[in-house]
Amino acid sequence: MLTDTDFRSLLEHLNRPWAGYRKVRKGVIKRLRRHMQDLGCSTVGQYLAQLACQPGAKAAHERCLRVTISRFFRDRHLWQTLQRRSLPDLVEHFSPPARIWSAGCANGEEPYSLAMLWNELRGSPALNLLATDAGEACLARAREGAYSRNSLKEVPDEMRKRYFESEKGGRRFLIQSHRITPICWRPHDLLGSPPDGGPFHMILLRNNLLTYYQGPDLQAAFTRIVAALAPGGWLVTGAHERLPGSAFELIRDKDCPWVYRLDTIEPRIDTDAK
Repeated sequence: MLTDTDFRSLLEHLNRPWAGYRKVRKGVIKRLRRHMQDLGCSTVGQYLAQLACQPGAKAAHERCLRVTISRFFRDRHLWQTLQRRSLPDLVEHFSPPARIWSAGCANGEEPYSLAMLWNELRGSPALNLLATDAGEACLARAREGAYSRNSLKEVPDEMRKRYFESEKGGRRFLIQSHRITPICWRPHDLLGSPPDGGPFHMILLRNNLLTYYQGPDLQAAFTRIVAALAPGGWLVTGAHERLPGSAFELIRDKDCPWVYRLDTIEPRIDTDAK
């Protein structure tokens, strides 16, 4: 049986942060226990040995570690900032079409939230909206666009009526995708190279890479992602996430500390980097 202590030990071996997983560990541990049982492992050591020699087991293990908790307009203050200032500024400073990447989009609530706000902009300028996730099952649910009432608890009533159709007596809501800008859904691993379509004018990197990774993997992936921003573009993070050190100059928004803008100067070069 995988205990909290065992789980912490496993995370240490994998160079993953306990702080990121602490509040969501019950679901992750449950999935890992099932996977260990399938592989015939009773200890963390046996499990790590199986992961080292079985590529398929490693891929399944990565799926066990994924956390896909989300909802529409999560952290309402952020979305108010995007609606009132960041998105209008983006339209003003960049030629259309705008290019926005929702990185690690889980079940799609975030890119759909962005698409609804974009639709509310005066004139609804052209937008190329890319949403990616490493989980094919997540992308399938996002394309379907069906959500529980709980997922919509922060959606304003007028937007819920405009962009959703109620089903099953109000227990399920279906996004009316024909009323918003089309979204391109694509599989992508955040630890890999950024997807084609950039440089992006805005990247939403919320509650994924900066929460569930640490060390060299995090640093390398974060550097690649920021490099995919256009000069003057916006990086949006989760409410409780902190940026790692970066060769890029990111300026924090004075009113919403989870929004950063990439300075137009060239990135600093670390002369000690190998």
